[in-house]
Amino acid sequence: MTIRIVHTADNHIGMPFRQHGDEARKQLLEERFEALERLIETANDSHADFFIISGDLFDSTRVKTPYIERTVGILNKFSGTSVLVLPGNHDFYAGDDTEVWKRFHKVSSEFSNIELLTTTSVVTFEMSGETIQFFPCPCPSKTGKDPMTSWIANAEKNLSALRIGIAHGNVTGLGLDANDRYFTMTMPDLEAIGLTTWLLGHIHVPFPTTSSGSKSQLFMAGTHTPDSVRCKHPGSAWLLDFEQSQLKSYKRLSPGKIRFVRIDRTLHTINDISELQKTCDSLDPDTVILDLKLSGQLSTEEQNELHQSIQKVQKLFRTCTVDLDIKNKIDSDTIATLYPQGTLAERLLSTLLADNQHPNDVTLAHDLIQEISIS
Repeated sequence: MTIRIVHTADNHIGMPFRQHGDEARKQLLEERFEALERLIETANDSHADFFIISGDLFDSTRVKTPYIERTVGILNKFSGTSVLVLPGNHDFYAGDDTEVWKRFHKVSSEFSNIELLTTTSVVTFEMSGETIQFFPCPCPSKTGKDPMTSWIANAEKNLSALRIGIAHGNVTGLGLDANDRYFTMTMPDLEAIGLTTWLLGHIHVPFPTTSSGSKSQLFMAGTHTPDSVRCKHPGSAWLLDFEQSQLKSYKRLSPGKIRFVRIDRTLHTINDISELQKTCDSLDPDTVILDLKLSGQLSTEEQNELHQSIQKVQKLFRTCTVDLDIKNKIDSDTIATLYPQGTLAERLLSTLLADNQHPNDVTLAHDLIQEISIS
């Protein structure tokens, strides 16, 4: 029979998004819940047997109780055999008094389909003659030098069973962790432990890099919906099928609906402003968190046009931040006003102004002349 798993991680429920305004914070906080709901719905529609969270379901160990209650309510809608939740480094498990998991256990204890993986011991399921063994590696702290996987080497394994490791931490070559602060694992070590598949969290970028296939011993879920402009994917999770205790196929899921878009433009003309407006108009204002980073040189008239365009965009998008570095354009009138005709500065700037191939040079030269004059 086929064993089907939906694998997610790094959901970071309760992420504060302090760098954004109130409207954006509300939108982004809500999206993390809604993307998890969409993932559960996909798992149910796909008749998944297990829903596995490889750490950092929550953003911290002190997440608000209403967030925990809502999350448990979402997970309880899973119609398969079990939801398995592993503590990661953000929501680590340091004992029964760990605040987030004490409250999580209190809320989830009435639901038999949600299991919290806080101990390093094999979790076994029997399904239609198939044996599935899970080997959980919960994080005991925010940081740690050594991986939490070492216990598995001496654990009793059923070699005819489907054997799946669940862990959270960096993997050498996949993420940046120069100081080995985040339970760093290596590919050779993971392969040598003798499991069928590893389901990992911590790195917010999905691995494998292919969206579907049939061969991989390691899966990194990536965050389920984008959390910043650095996130280039639309949110990710994995749908995994196993047959006869071996991976049959994998497919990447994309439950996120919010995108972070940064537009970095250098503006010199009215046409540049028009093209910027067209780009913004092509985006969906309900799903895009927009960040404009604009530089260049514009005349007073062009700057007025730019400000009108920005106001139009900000009214359209619920969230739009703007970083402006616009200098006054140097034209013939400006040169004539500031520099007497025939002087070296006037001749240099007039020559550069006529060079349409290098429109920035006249402004750079003017700035340099001004700096020399002031000093």
